[in-house]
Amino acid sequence: MIPSPSAANDRQAALSLAVKALEAGREVALVTVLETYGSAPRRPGSLWVIVDPAGPRSCQAGSISGGCVEDDLLDWLAAHPDEGQRGKPVERHFDGTTHPGLPCGGTLSVLVEWPRQASELRPALAAVSRRDAVWREVDLATGRVDFYSIDGVVPELPSRGENTLAVPFGPAWRLVIIGTGPVAEALGPQALSLGFEVDVCDPRPHADWSVAGVTWHREAPERFFAATGLDARTAVVAVAHDPRLDDLALMDALESPAFHVAAMGGAATSRARRDRLVALGIDTGRLRAPAGLDIGSHTPAEIAVSMAAELVAARHLERQRATARPPVARHSLDAG
Repeated sequence: MIPSPSAANDRQAALSLAVKALEAGREVALVTVLETYGSAPRRPGSLWVIVDPAGPRSCQAGSISGGCVEDDLLDWLAAHPDEGQRGKPVERHFDGTTHPGLPCGGTLSVLVEWPRQASELRPALAAVSRRDAVWREVDLATGRVDFYSIDGVVPELPSRGENTLAVPFGPAWRLVIIGTGPVAEALGPQALSLGFEVDVCDPRPHADWSVAGVTWHREAPERFFAATGLDARTAVVAVAHDPRLDDLALMDALESPAFHVAAMGGAATSRARRDRLVALGIDTGRLRAPAGLDIGSHTPAEIAVSMAAELVAARHLERQRATARPPVARHSLDAG
């Protein structure tokens, strides 16, 4: 297996930077998007971490806008170094009234925190790293942080209480591509740019892979699935053009919670594939085959665009189902 050079998940990268900085005794500012309206480029729950915000060695990870809000907040943090000593979170609203709005016409609100210990963030980092899920609840009056388990569908949006804010942290959206080749090589980078972690499974001797940021697994898909699981934030797209590889992967994917399952091929190939799977007792009702939206694509790059568009549409539908719920859980987690 060739490991990915970096995390594809902005939230994971931001949390990792914050935890390491806090463990080293450095100051950290954590900024979370609370609400957006209009064409704001980041969704609620997006994170931005600034280490030593008023110091010469300041470093950052994550994002909350296209850059305009970050610049304003950096100026505000530098002008208010005492805010971090109070321990109380501060809300900032970029709506064109008290603070500038976004050049694109959108608005957003953010919460700024100054965590004191790595334990205030470590369970959130563990959740996104292990494809688990937790609520991180902060008391807006005191800054106290608690963690709660999430059962069932992982909410997409923060949940606001009378004096609390709970932000869900869960698995990154992931795409598993079955098979290497020109379409996979075009689809992988597109999916990365759309915020997906991307894995490629192909154990065939002639297989080759060199796309940066995408993890290549040389074992059979069913072994990879058994080791990592297929959850509701995972999509599987088969492009191997080899029934021995594609069909076995699709059998597992169609019987899993994966939110999107698709297979490349023409109409005749897709009919034959469905017939084989049905004969094996597999329900193919949610199989997208031929994979991709009908945009008249022919080249590998065009086919990958159609698949990526269909993937984004499927993720949007899944997000609509994952409405935010109050942070009610069976037990509190030990944040230490």
